[in-house]
Amino acid sequence: MTETVCADTECSLSLTGVCARSYSDPEECPYKKGTNNQLDEMADVGSSMGDIVQRVPGDSEVTTIGEPVLSAPVDDPSLPRSGTLGSRDLDVLMRDRYVNLIGIVGLPDAGKTACIASLYLLLAHGMLDGFTYAHSKTLIALDEISRGARRWNNGYPEQMTLHTELADDRQAGFLHLRLLREADSKKIDIVVPDLPGEWSTRLITHADSDRFGFLGSAEVLWVMVNGRDFYQSATRQAAIHDTTNLIERLSALLKSSRPQLILVSTWRDISDFPIDAFDRIKAYTKPLGFDVELASIASFSENDAIKPGIGISELIAASLTARSERENPWPDPESVPNPSERLYLNFRRQV
Repeated sequence: MTETVCADTECSLSLTGVCARSYSDPEECPYKKGTNNQLDEMADVGSSMGDIVQRVPGDSEVTTIGEPVLSAPVDDPSLPRSGTLGSRDLDVLMRDRYVNLIGIVGLPDAGKTACIASLYLLLAHGMLDGFTYAHSKTLIALDEISRGARRWNNGYPEQMTLHTELADDRQAGFLHLRLLREADSKKIDIVVPDLPGEWSTRLITHADSDRFGFLGSAEVLWVMVNGRDFYQSATRQAAIHDTTNLIERLSALLKSSRPQLILVSTWRDISDFPIDAFDRIKAYTKPLGFDVELASIASFSENDAIKPGIGISELIAASLTARSERENPWPDPESVPNPSERLYLNFRRQV
């Protein structure tokens, strides 16, 4: 026997047997329904009421599902995490494309982080001669290290950028930038480490080289020095001694590898780097297999005659010059005869 029920929720037909719509024969009421054998007849009536009537296979129970009360929330686009890259992230990036890894070492207060911050700010304002910004996988990290350099009150601060602190004291943090070189419209990826100066101190005093393993993949080394220590005769000898010791440690660390080495002197806005000091450093490191070049920069400037960031575009250009002389592992796709390889290279260039 089929139980007589009604689709009208206010009707008590199943309890009283009386049709709320005054049909003497409840079978004639269009809202009347049964349990199983009358589902097809109720489909049209139910849909006119804004309901969807479903039957679950193998189940005699009828389920009525109305329209959703709330629509699904819309996910707002969000920026991806872009802190510093770890060693594994760097390995993945270098497998995907040709990357210019620039090793940066230097004692505390040599101006390593200030140089990176100045490079980022020059790119952000379209003021890096010969290059424009194309992309970065570590944009937020670059923005964070430059915050202290963007505004200040009551004259110049004593320190433009914060002291570098890494979450993992045993692993380097890397910053990524993709540059568009205006001379040939070529996109160039560079990666630089932002390391505490204390690492370089321990490299000199304790030969603690475990954290510098990544330098074996670098084709360019920047040995950052505080130019003020060389300008003053009282501190010049000690500064030369520390610099040559650091390069000697790097020589032992790199074994037979001899990347391009650039001595980067900061605080160019105060004075030029003493040529006699550079000659002594170059003469000392020549037997170690290094042909040292000199770059003098002013990441920021207290001298109105010297523009902030002077020398940095030349430093970047000099660091990339050697790359053009080496074989490119990612050649021009049009020069590759294999169609599948050509398709892959075109894809990699667009990423």
